[in-house]
Amino acid sequence: MSERNHGGVGSSGNTPINAEVHALKIAVEVASAWYKGRGIDGPEVALGTVATIATAGLLVDRPERLAAGMKSATPEGFVDIARQVWAATIMRRPDVAQWVHPLLYWLFTDIGARGREQVKRTADAALNAGQLELTATERRFDCDLLGPVLGALRSRTETRVNAQMYTPGDIASALIAVTLGDLKPGQTFCDDTVGTGGLFRVAAQVVRSRGVDPADMLWFGADVDELAVAATAVNGLIWGLGPRVFLHVGEILADPNWADKASRRRAVFLGQIERLNAGMAALDFLKNL
Repeated sequence: MSERNHGGVGSSGNTPINAEVHALKIAVEVASAWYKGRGIDGPEVALGTVATIATAGLLVDRPERLAAGMKSATPEGFVDIARQVWAATIMRRPDVAQWVHPLLYWLFTDIGARGREQVKRTADAALNAGQLELTATERRFDCDLLGPVLGALRSRTETRVNAQMYTPGDIASALIAVTLGDLKPGQTFCDDTVGTGGLFRVAAQVVRSRGVDPADMLWFGADVDELAVAATAVNGLIWGLGPRVFLHVGEILADPNWADKASRRRAVFLGQIERLNAGMAALDFLKNL
């Protein structure tokens, strides 16, 4: 897509705001819309809705037209758009399918009219708060939107919010710059408490500042939180980390070889996808005989 570096707008429509502040504002609006009235309780559908909008923004050249189309859609129409977005995304990046499924079950399950209305209300809140001005422009490199959204959603549903630490950007940048040392393409970056990938984002910024494409790196991340890992997979798309992202859900102290297992699991998964695609091609061939 063609990217533009927007400054971001506040509620007045003309006041530039920091990307991280903007992400927090969107998170608050999303959580408020999601829990307005009765409906689906879990945070995964709302997080998946925001992830869908972010992913859609990576596929288009005119995010303002995408926003208008999504806002004008019916609840059923929005779900149809979401299905198309993820079909296109997974066709281009089949590796993410291994991890994003916890965020997408509502696309393949009947959540009912009330559930679809709840999804649409949440999507409209995110769009009206300027999500695509954040996630469909170069400003997406400057913040983690999905982390605050997940935190805001959980704070309404859990008596104890999952312990996810978000390191301030300046501190993280200094730490990552030291950790990476002399940077070369093909180098590995590993975070065994990855959360929604915040340190990945900062590391990618450092990598870019040194003239290296983050897609030329290897990214390994683990966490006990399945939703956070799913968000990291989506953030990998948003931040341009490339196809070599290896993720693991589980307790690393109980599984010290998690990185090797993540690498093997990803290879097996992609092999299955390749065989499936070959099988579908063979079926298409046979149908034309």
